[in-house]
Amino acid sequence: MDRRDIYLRQVAKYGIFVLSVFVLYILQSAPGFLSIFGIKPVLILPFCVALSMLDESWQAGIVYIVGGLLTDLSAGRVVGFFTILLLLCCFAGIISVKFFFKPNRRNIYMFSLLCMTVMFTIDFYLSYMFGGYSGRLFFYLKNVILLSAYSAVFTTLFYHFIDYISMRFIRFDAR
Repeated sequence: MDRRDIYLRQVAKYGIFVLSVFVLYILQSAPGFLSIFGIKPVLILPFCVALSMLDESWQAGIVYIVGGLLTDLSAGRVVGFFTILLLLCCFAGIISVKFFFKPNRRNIYMFSLLCMTVMFTIDFYLSYMFGGYSGRLFFYLKNVILLSAYSAVFTTLFYHFIDYISMRFIRFDAR
């Protein structure tokens, strides 16, 4: 393969990932979609965390930024809040895969659960605790812990999808 073919394969691969983030945004914004007891999953964050642990290239950063901005848009927060938190978590995911553990389903699920719990806890404290609301344990459990656990369930599905797309666009040298 020459350079042009390699470049087109990379553009197609990350184009599919960006398109996937837009589809996930549409799905998580649909009213009542996958809602259980009033808890709707956040689909973009586990997708980006799984992508960060399976693909370490700088082009994936575009997917993280788009995913963070769409999460900010769907959450109604200040633009850039979840984007910065997602970039930090994805960077931590890349570092942890490089130095600490292998990217298998269990590790990606646990890291995704940890990242979403941290992100939602920071959002909870900045939105509710500093806003003057009293710290109710039930409200925290429902809006942080259960939401994180329910959203992290989809990480396994995203793991298989990202792995499949990455294998389809792997670079083959004809020499």
